[in-house]
Amino acid sequence: MLRGVIFAGLFLIPFVPFLVSSSLFFPFITTKAFAWRAIVEVIFAAWVVLALWDKQYRPKRSIILYAVLAFLAVIGLADLLGVDRAASFWSNFERMEGYISLLHLGAFFLVISSIFEEKHWTRWWNTSLAASAIMAGYALLQVWGVLQPSQDLARVDGTFGNAIYLAVYMLIHIFVALLLMAREWRNKNMRWTYSLLIIFQIIIIYYTATRGAILGLLGGLLVMAVINSMNKEDRSIRKASIAVIVGLAVLVGGFFMVKDSAFVAKSPVLSRFSTLTLADIKTQGRYFVWPIALEGFKERPILGWGQENFSYVFQEHYKPEMFILEPWFDRAHNIFLDWAVVGGLLGLLAYLLLYAAYLRVVWRGGNRFSFAEKSILTGLISAYFFHNFFVFDHLTSYVLFFSLLAYLHSHATGELLWIKDVSETRIKSLAVPAAAVLLVLALYFVNAKPLMGNVYTIEALKAVQLKNPPAAATYFEKAYQASLLGRPEVVEHMSSNVPSILGSNISAEEKNSFYSFAKAAVEGQAKKFSNSARTELIAGSFFSGLGLLDDAKPYFERAKELSPGKQLSYFELGAIAINQGRSVEALELFKQAYEMAPGYNEAKIIYLAGAIYAGDRALERELMSGMPERLVVFDDRIVSAYYATKRFGDLTALFGRRKALDPQNAATYDEYIRQIRNQ
Repeated sequence: MLRGVIFAGLFLIPFVPFLVSSSLFFPFITTKAFAWRAIVEVIFAAWVVLALWDKQYRPKRSIILYAVLAFLAVIGLADLLGVDRAASFWSNFERMEGYISLLHLGAFFLVISSIFEEKHWTRWWNTSLAASAIMAGYALLQVWGVLQPSQDLARVDGTFGNAIYLAVYMLIHIFVALLLMAREWRNKNMRWTYSLLIIFQIIIIYYTATRGAILGLLGGLLVMAVINSMNKEDRSIRKASIAVIVGLAVLVGGFFMVKDSAFVAKSPVLSRFSTLTLADIKTQGRYFVWPIALEGFKERPILGWGQENFSYVFQEHYKPEMFILEPWFDRAHNIFLDWAVVGGLLGLLAYLLLYAAYLRVVWRGGNRFSFAEKSILTGLISAYFFHNFFVFDHLTSYVLFFSLLAYLHSHATGELLWIKDVSETRIKSLAVPAAAVLLVLALYFVNAKPLMGNVYTIEALKAVQLKNPPAAATYFEKAYQASLLGRPEVVEHMSSNVPSILGSNISAEEKNSFYSFAKAAVEGQAKKFSNSARTELIAGSFFSGLGLLDDAKPYFERAKELSPGKQLSYFELGAIAINQGRSVEALELFKQAYEMAPGYNEAKIIYLAGAIYAGDRALERELMSGMPERLVVFDDRIVSAYYATKRFGDLTALFGRRKALDPQNAATYDEYIRQIRNQ
C-alpha cells in the first residue's frame, strides 16, 4: 500500500504544471506549489515508513546525495543567519520558494531516487514527455489565437503564466526526449515519436521568444555535437554530429546575414535578437541588477543575505536611472548571482557542486551510459546552465533539475546510507504514528493555513472590486491572521485599499474596528521590517492615504534613508510638505528627485507642479519649455497645482489646449472652463 501511494504521487507530479486556479492569489504559481507540496509531504511520510520497513528503499551513498545535502545545509545556515528569517523560510505568494521549498525538493529527491528502478525512470520520463506534449499543444493553441497568453500576446506561456517558465520546461524535455530516443534508436516507431515531439517542443520554444532558452538550446546542442564528434562507439553518430555543428554554424551565420531584413524585422521573435544593441541592453533590468547583486555579494561574501532578501540589496544600491524598470526587483535574473547573494560564496559553491556532481556521475560513473547518452546529458546541463545565466529558477524547473539529479544518483549509488534493522514493533508503535502526526501537521501548517490565507486575500480583492467594503475588511483580517506566508503581501494590498473601505457607508463601529486592526498590522510590519524601504513606504502610504500626514512622514523619511536613490520617497515627502503649506521645502525635495535622473518624466512633472505651488514662474517656464506639450496639458497634477494657487487664467488656457488636442471631448472641457470662470 505504501509503495502504491508513493508511485501514485510521483506519477502525478508531471501533471502539476497544468494546475491553475483563478480562486487563488498568483494562480499560476500558488496552485502548482500548494499541490506539489502536498504530494511531496504525503509520499515522503509514506516513504519514511517504507524505508524503515524495507532496507532496499533506503537512500544510498553517492556524490550527488552529498552535494544535495551540502546545498541544503549551506542555504539553511545562510537563511538562519540572514536578514529576514521568516521571509527566507516561507517566501511569498508571488514566488512560493524559500527554504520550505528546498526542503520539499530534498524530500522529493530522497523519495524518487530511493524507490525508482531503471524501468520506473523510463516510464516516469515518458510520462513527463507526454505531459510536455500536451503542454506544447496548449501553447500551440495560443500561437493560433484560440487561447490567449496570460501576459504578452506575442509570447506563448502555456499554463505557466510566464513565457520564460514555459521555455525552460520545453528546453529540458527536448534533451530528455533525445536521451530516450538514443536508447530506442532501433525502434523505428519510437524514434519517429521522439523526433516529432522534439520538433514540436523546439517550435514552442521559438514562440516563447525567450532569448536565454533559445541560446541555451543552441549552445546545448553544440556541446552535445562537439562531444559526439569524438564518439568512437558509433561512426554514424560522429558524422551526424559534425553535420549538426555545420548546421548550427550555418543557422547562426545566416541569421546575422539577414538580421536587418524586413522578414526578421516583422518577426516578434527574431526581432528580439536582431534589434538587441548596446543601447537596448542599457534599458534592461540585468544591466542594472547584476552590478547590484555583485555589490550585495561583496557586502556579505561568506553566507550572503538569506533567501528572499535580495530586496535589501536592491534598495541600498538602487540607481535613480532605474525608473525605466519595474519599481522593485527580488531576483538578480541570473541564478548564479542569485545564489551568491542568497548564500554568499559558500552558497554559490554548494549550488555549483550540484552541476559538478552531475557531470562526474555522467562521465565517471562507469559504463552505465553510452557515449552518446553522456553527450546528451552533458548538452542538457549545458543548455540549462546557459539559460540560467539570464534568468532564475522556478518550481517546475527546480523539480526537473532535482529529478535529473535523482536519476543520476540512482545510477551512481553505492552502499546504503543506513543499514540498521528496525523492529516491526517499533515501526508500528512509533514510526507510523509519528509519521502520521507529522504529515497532518505539515499538511495543515505548510498547506492548509497558507492556502486559506491565499484564498482570503483574493476574496478581499474581489470584494474591493465589487464595492463590498464589509466583506473586504473581513477577508483582509482573515488573510492576515491565517499564515505568515504572504502576510507582507496582505498588508500591502490592505493598506492600499483601506481609504476606500473606510470611506464607504459601513457603520462607524465597523470602521473603527477595521482601522484599529489595519493600523496595528501596518505598524507591526513596519516595526518588524524596519530595514525594508518597501515596507516603510507602504506604512507611510497607509497613513498619508487617510490624511494622517504627521504619522506618515517618519515612515517616508526612513524609506528615504534606506534607499536614498529611490525618488518615490522624495515625492511623498514633498506632497506632505505641500499639504502642510511648506511649498518651498516641497520644491527642494522635488528638485533633488528630478536632478537624480533628469530624463524621468514623472519627476519632471512633479518638479513642475512643485514650481507652480512655490510660485517660481521662471523655473516653471524653464521646465515647460523642455517637455512635450501633451505631457503637461493632460496631467491632472498640473491642474491641481493651478487650482490650489488660484491661477484660474492659466487653468482656463490649459483646458483650452486640451480641447484643441482632444476635440472629441470638447464639450467636457468647455464645461470645465465655464465652471472655472464662475469661480
